[in-house]
Amino acid sequence: MTRYNYRKIDRFVILSSFLAISLISCQKQPVTSFGSSYVQNNNNAKVAVADTFGVNMSTVYLDSIATAGTGTMMIGRYTDPAFGTIMSRSFLQIGPPSTLPVISSFAGYDSIALIMRTNKGFYYGDTTIPQTFNVYRLPYYYQLPYQQSTFFSNSSFPFDNSNPLGSQTTTIFPNASYTTQLAGDSVKIKLSDVLGRDLYNKVYNNSDTVRNATNFYYWFGGLCISPSDASKGDIYGFKDSVIMRVYYHEPGVVLTNKFIDFEIANGALQFNNITHDKTASPWNKLVLPTQNPQTPPLTPSSATGGAAYLQPATGLQVKLTFPTLRNLILRPDYLSVIRATLTVRPAQGAYSTIYKLPTTLGLYSTDQNNLAQFPLSGPSGALTGDLFIDYLYGATTAYNYDITSYVQQQIALNTVNQNGLILNIPSGGNTNFARAVLADNTAPVAQRVSLKIYYVSLFLFP
Repeated sequence: MTRYNYRKIDRFVILSSFLAISLISCQKQPVTSFGSSYVQNNNNAKVAVADTFGVNMSTVYLDSIATAGTGTMMIGRYTDPAFGTIMSRSFLQIGPPSTLPVISSFAGYDSIALIMRTNKGFYYGDTTIPQTFNVYRLPYYYQLPYQQSTFFSNSSFPFDNSNPLGSQTTTIFPNASYTTQLAGDSVKIKLSDVLGRDLYNKVYNNSDTVRNATNFYYWFGGLCISPSDASKGDIYGFKDSVIMRVYYHEPGVVLTNKFIDFEIANGALQFNNITHDKTASPWNKLVLPTQNPQTPPLTPSSATGGAAYLQPATGLQVKLTFPTLRNLILRPDYLSVIRATLTVRPAQGAYSTIYKLPTTLGLYSTDQNNLAQFPLSGPSGALTGDLFIDYLYGATTAYNYDITSYVQQQIALNTVNQNGLILNIPSGGNTNFARAVLADNTAPVAQRVSLKIYYVSLFLFP
């Protein structure tokens, strides 16, 4: 082992050294050196770059996320080459009209339809493939279970899925607010005339069922809007301003077409039920949640093919830990950290213009409970990754973060900190199916998640 003999440094030399360090810490540091190379600035101070820290990755699997009251119904099914088949359906309640029309004895019933308006920008998958939407009536009025404050992605209610009220196949172009039904940004599903005539007659007779909201809820139950089993292209977002519309006509000198609207009731109870094929990869390799919902399990990337998986809508997040971070202070030349950058690189070939990456990924502090806590911030606010996508070669696609403050804090701890960071979409994750596959340390250096630290080097050796 090589031994180094240090000369005694008098007070003047020490004071001069720290004065120089204070001066360079306020200047932009060179970023052209890598590995064990050193950069010398105008003040003759040295800045070293260390990029050999191991970044351990694990997939955090939350078995459920809150999906009620988001304002968006996510409905559809698609098959993802990396995540398998994903399906989302929506449960909601319909209420009676706020004001009942007076229908003459000469009027006549025409039809009934469910009208859903697309929520522009909320979609995931291949939008060129037609999707079939089925509407089912729930057999009873649903409410929140005892001591439960909301509904989750794994919440569901039974119904007869062999007898839909109506069905419609259409192709949606969500960014253009257009469907092949030529109904603008709406999907219109014709429902059973048995239900339509029943509703029409109740309104005509001024029935207590439609005059009293509570009576109506218990009589009607609710709706589930679901993709058909054969659908496989996309999951679409729809506004929760759903309308069940009964059409009728009033005769006269000129026949007048009219309608009665039954609209969504209590948007806080509308929720999305999200499922996936648990027998497909990577789901069949993930550690399942235990009885303690406060501690979602970790699955190391070594168990999932050398990668970690992220998809907020299905409860997948990525945890990063830096087990060798404090080894930096053991270096004989180390004095202090002046900059730390984290680069998160999606696995090449695991994303496309159809299976898109999240446009932003936030970093959150976490602990041994594996739950996201506080978002990390930089000079310009919360860190979101500044995603750059290289669709041509994929080599430079990455999220980049300045985590200087975090690294300085972790190094200051007296013991090795395994708490790490959580990667997740900053907001709206419960309606966002964008996903990422991140390669671990077994991938080539240029394709893995990496941590680079620039630090002041007080003693240098050849």
